[in-house]
Amino acid sequence: MKILLIDPPFQRLIGFYRFYFPLGLTYLAAVLKQAGHEVLIYDAEHDISCISPAMKDAASSHHLYLEGLDDDNHPVWQELQRVLEEFKPQAVGVSVLTPKLATAAKTIRLIKKHNSRIIVFAGGEHVTVRPQDIIKEGADYVVCGEGECGTVQLIEQLEGVGCPSKIIRSPLIENLDTLPLPALECLPNIQSYRPIDLGLMMDARGCPFGCNFCSLRTIWGRRVRYHSIDRTVREIALRQEHYGTKYISFRNGTFTFDRSRVVALCYRMLDERIDVEWECLTRADTTDAELLQLMQTAGCRTVRVGIESGSEKILQYMNKGVTLSQIRAAAKVLNQSGLFWAAYFMLGVPVETEETIRETLDLIAEINPPFVTLARFSPLPGTLMYQEVVDAGMLDEDTTDWTWAANQSLGKAFVRYMSQERFLDLMQGAAQFVKEHNSRQAEIRSDPRLK
Repeated sequence: MKILLIDPPFQRLIGFYRFYFPLGLTYLAAVLKQAGHEVLIYDAEHDISCISPAMKDAASSHHLYLEGLDDDNHPVWQELQRVLEEFKPQAVGVSVLTPKLATAAKTIRLIKKHNSRIIVFAGGEHVTVRPQDIIKEGADYVVCGEGECGTVQLIEQLEGVGCPSKIIRSPLIENLDTLPLPALECLPNIQSYRPIDLGLMMDARGCPFGCNFCSLRTIWGRRVRYHSIDRTVREIALRQEHYGTKYISFRNGTFTFDRSRVVALCYRMLDERIDVEWECLTRADTTDAELLQLMQTAGCRTVRVGIESGSEKILQYMNKGVTLSQIRAAAKVLNQSGLFWAAYFMLGVPVETEETIRETLDLIAEINPPFVTLARFSPLPGTLMYQEVVDAGMLDEDTTDWTWAANQSLGKAFVRYMSQERFLDLMQGAAQFVKEHNSRQAEIRSDPRLK
């Protein structure tokens, strides 16, 4: 069967350069190819003419997303039509994250308008929890959870005599090494990606932590499953060989969760003299000076740390599982390590106050990260905080249009103790504070992705 996999646009519509490529779709393409299908990936986010602005500047362009949704003649939708005409797929899979629900829905409508006989299936975090949101937009099937097994099952049934269920629950894969390598070759214009963007990797799935704002567990579950170190090293080598990649970005939820595995991987990279630089995501309570030194020796250049808030009260409310003293200790070690590190913060959870916002900005100034990423809280289906927002009457999940569900949107807030207008004003001020902080830091050192 000819199968087209689509990552719908969002960041591209506002002119934002989306780093990397749709890794999940390349895993899906790999298992479908292995099953004998012809697969193409349409990465509607990819546009080399876009830029990487500060959040404050990106937020001011959010209206372009809304305008793009209403304009069937937008270049992105015209590009989709060309892909459909040239590839002539029999089935199309659409990835659906909550911030992209509206464009995923439009994508499906345009596919059905182009050819109503094309079978459309959807998957991703949002529809794993709320499949009805995309079925009502015209999707024929939804694959919930970790999608590889369920998608292969769906296509087999469509080709055979089976009658697939409208909603398929895909099981977790116990041995990740049974998955083929991600099929980057299914990206038709791969030569237009930067080598650094083709360094995106995940060598583990699952998150054991209980942050009640995070939706990672809806797909991957809480138990962490790993690729073998042999597989990870082999994949790095192939990215270098095939795509000239010299910088790997590990996007495991918490790369340093299993300290012994990180140590073993670092020594393996050193023993085999793997000439690559890399970065990872982690937490303040899973790092230490000795480990960071070894990681740096093995090529680590950037550590991205989810801190979220400068308020002890908010950290406890989030069930983050870290304290301000742990954050300060980790920041001290990171600042002394010589590594570039980025701190991720979020404002606007339901119990946010003006005082807790000030505490967060004060912490940023105190720990002085080389780079800060600031997000506006969005309640994501499947999380405890989402259910709290729904139960409190702050969100009607059956009537909302979901276009607010992105960091770049400052049009909706979910705070209890201040007005929407006051919070959005404070959020704008915080975004300007972060922009100025990053500008000062960039004079010293900058994010390797921007070089």
